[in-house]
Amino acid sequence: AVPTMRRRTRRGGPLAPPPPVLLPLPLPLRLMLLLFVAAPVTQCRSWLMTGRDLRGPLVAGLACRPRLALQSSSSEAALSPAAEHLLSIGFSEGQVRQVASRFGKRAFNPDVERSVKPVLKWLSSLGLSDLQVQKVVSSHSRIFGYRLDEHLKPIVQWLAAVGLGDDQIAKVITKFPQLFCCSIEGKLKPTVQWLLDIGIDEAQVAKVVATCPSLLGYSLEGKLK
Repeated sequence: AVPTMRRRTRRGGPLAPPPPVLLPLPLPLRLMLLLFVAAPVTQCRSWLMTGRDLRGPLVAGLACRPRLALQSSSSEAALSPAAEHLLSIGFSEGQVRQVASRFGKRAFNPDVERSVKPVLKWLSSLGLSDLQVQKVVSSHSRIFGYRLDEHLKPIVQWLAAVGLGDDQIAKVITKFPQLFCCSIEGKLKPTVQWLLDIGIDEAQVAKVVATCPSLLGYSLEGKLK
């Protein structure tokens, strides 16, 4: 009899074949796949990266923050003018607490006339609804610390130059307001150039940015390359 090459278990039965080896997909192909599964991937990525969509202890912790978190640095038991203004235009008290908690180490007290009102008006002019404006400000209240003409508007102009339409720009800002933390020359342009260098054409680059804007926040050297 011809000896068999199939291995046997201790009980005499054949071993199951080894599982197939799955090779990782090339990065350009992974980026292309994002175009077809945009919403689930970006929501899941946002949840995994930031935890901002989590419910339960995280949100409960924010809701239980003392009212003093909304106050200015003075000892008066009153809200800052900025917080009062947000409440007056429809922000909930929970949203204002969130805004204050994410403003940084300083007390939430930006100038209402010079910063808060102009930024809110500008966001609305970009086509964001009231709910979208509230979402942007709640998740990235530091937007009130940026100069409108010198920092915020140039980033939106850059998005338009990349090829995004007005509706796409509004969605990008809503999905990833942390975009305004990025430098155009130091962060945004190098990332788009890298996408071009790996073989994605300009039209597809615009779709990638519109579909997964959080990609612009990744470290080029530490994560993308």
